[in-house]
Amino acid sequence: MKFAILTDVHGNFDALDTVLDDIDSRKDIKKIYNLGDNIGVGHETNKVLDEIFERDDMEIIAGNHDEAVMSIVNDTPYPEDLKDKFYEHHQWIESHLDEDYYDKLNALPRVIEKTLNNKKVMFIHYEIPNDKLDTPIDGQPFSPIVEPTEENIKSLFEDKDADLIVFGHNHTVHLFDDKSKVYFNPGSVGLNNGAYAVYGIVTIDENEISFERVKIPYDNEEFLRGFKEKQVPAKELIFDKFL
Repeated sequence: MKFAILTDVHGNFDALDTVLDDIDSRKDIKKIYNLGDNIGVGHETNKVLDEIFERDDMEIIAGNHDEAVMSIVNDTPYPEDLKDKFYEHHQWIESHLDEDYYDKLNALPRVIEKTLNNKKVMFIHYEIPNDKLDTPIDGQPFSPIVEPTEENIKSLFEDKDADLIVFGHNHTVHLFDDKSKVYFNPGSVGLNNGAYAVYGIVTIDENEISFERVKIPYDNEEFLRGFKEKQVPAKELIFDKFL
């Protein structure tokens, strides 16, 4: 059983397109799990959504930026922890979001659980404590980001029952095995310090789980130029923190 993991596209269509071209060229990957934050930060919102929702081999969950944008669409409370940094930016994303995607984005789950070759696999954007799995985004259900050490990640996901936990959110590669669970985050597709996109490949056989992190160069000039051309709010913050 071999599948691809992509996460944190963040409105970067060229990075997404590069990753999907590579996945399709391999011929042996029949399933893609998309771990959220497809919109927000980057500005190519509808192009990204066009690409992911037209595929029948991709399962998608919601990330915190996806949910924050949809809180504006739905006129529900916006998360306080993002207000100072991203509220104006998310308003801009919402104003450019095609209405055809409202229902699809609202319907995204926060967790996907599968049993693959007798291994329990959980797909989640980042840790949400079990008692907050139904908490709206303004209740800040996602746990604070921890430093990527085995001890921290083991503690972070201690309430989750799975052999493999695959996640994203903090744009940093993780691969830890604490003997009871394996934790994998391939890093962000769309936001990297350089002109490359990354994704993960997981293979689950009867006796082992193996991982590959794929790093692919792409032309990011149009993506970077678009922030100025489109007058994207929070450009300075985004370039300082993410690009």
